Amino acid sequence: MEPDLIAELRPIRLPPGFDAFDFSGALAIFSIALLAGLLITLLLRLATVPKADPRRDVIELLDAAKSVQPGERLLAQARALDLLERLTPKTRRMVGSASRSRSSERLAHLRGEISDAIYRPEPKLDCDRIDLEIRDLVRAGLA
Repeated sequence: MEPDLIAELRPIRLPPGFDAFDFSGALAIFSIALLAGLLITLLLRLATVPKADPRRDVIELLDAAKSVQPGERLLAQARALDLLERLTPKTRRMVGSASRSRSSERLAHLRGEISDAIYRPEPKLDCDRIDLEIRDLVRAGLA
């Protein structure tokens, strides 16, 4: 480039006060950066939070109830059965209709046993056996 040609160019013209510090401009930039950070945080949270697994919830509920009194443990087992019953067909594993009907019968039988024993002053039901049967239902594909 020729130095004479550069010298003939007009100087850059900016609006008056363009280069001055403006508090409202800084506030706007800060707001946009804050919103962008919030959006990135929400997207990362959606990507990293594990999805709820009803089978895991049932197992955790049974594990947490092992150390409580039999009456309270029966209530926890009834809640676990409720979780199993509320599962939609989408979340159930694809199992044959015969296996599904057997599981439904076992579920109804367990519900009957628990509801008979839950209102007694001292339930005589074997809570460990009920736990094992609920875990078997979870493993068998009801949940």
